Amino acid sequence: MPAINRSACGKAILLGEHAVVHAQPAIAIPLSSKRVNVSVEPQIIAPTGKIRVIAPLLHLDQDFASLPENHPVFQSVRLTLAELKVLQTPSCNLHISSTLPFNSGLGSSAALAVAITRALSEFLGHPLDLETVNKIAFKCETYVHGNPSGIDNTVITYEKPLLFQKGKTMQTIQPGRSFSFVLADSGIRKSTWMTVARLGKDLEDGPAWVQPKLEEIGGLAIQGMQALLDGDAKSLAQAINRNQSILEALDLSCPELDTLIKKALEAGALAAKLTGSGKGGHMLALVENDALQSVLDTLQKASGGKAFYTSLDPEEKI
Repeated sequence: MPAINRSACGKAILLGEHAVVHAQPAIAIPLSSKRVNVSVEPQIIAPTGKIRVIAPLLHLDQDFASLPENHPVFQSVRLTLAELKVLQTPSCNLHISSTLPFNSGLGSSAALAVAITRALSEFLGHPLDLETVNKIAFKCETYVHGNPSGIDNTVITYEKPLLFQKGKTMQTIQPGRSFSFVLADSGIRKSTWMTVARLGKDLEDGPAWVQPKLEEIGGLAIQGMQALLDGDAKSLAQAINRNQSILEALDLSCPELDTLIKKALEAGALAAKLTGSGKGGHMLALVENDALQSVLDTLQKASGGKAFYTSLDPEEKI
């Protein structure tokens, strides 16, 4: 039985984080150059049913069954085996590596679930379709984040930019032109579960103040989708900057993110905002090509070398 290698991309929320948890639309884009990689190889001499997880970046080198129940690796393996109705698993090693930063707002737990599900199901001889992979990854996210929207696992599974809204059919987005972004890490780690739960409590305690802001964010996602379709960078920039203002009003930013956003705008970015659950993690800047190097250099310096460039491009027509 040969080794199987599969991967999954990261993601960035362009518009709509937090509001998407509360049934508003949001836009997410795949980060195809930042990936979680999983290799599954057989253990010929090990006892049947032993799955060893080897992931130095996660400080793991142990049997999957000994992992905590809410660990994304444990749930990815458990749910994949359950989906395939596997009663006796061939012994194997799961090697996990990544160019995608973990715990930084770029969908690492969902990418981990998608990559493991893809690799393990194919190793077992029954590769799962995209819809089933997405379903398993969402279940994994509920163990990790408590009340996920489903946007992370969906954009990562299908690896396409999309408009996502709970309970509605997702819409893939074909941008009318190429758009460039620079992302930078604030260096602050904050639990997605905690920030989602805190905003949920704020909404419960003050619906008259919070709900209109969530609805405005949802409207900005719709504006952003149209801007992407039209290739309208100015309209997209307006939506991104306004979205950040609302996130700041909801106390979801932090000084480190605010500093990076300010520096990006001063270096020539059209717009900049936090991306993900906030209070830490990454920020994202929309840039035109003539300002790309300036913004990238500025954010590399400001983040201690933890900035990178990505683009959203129209699909080539065959």
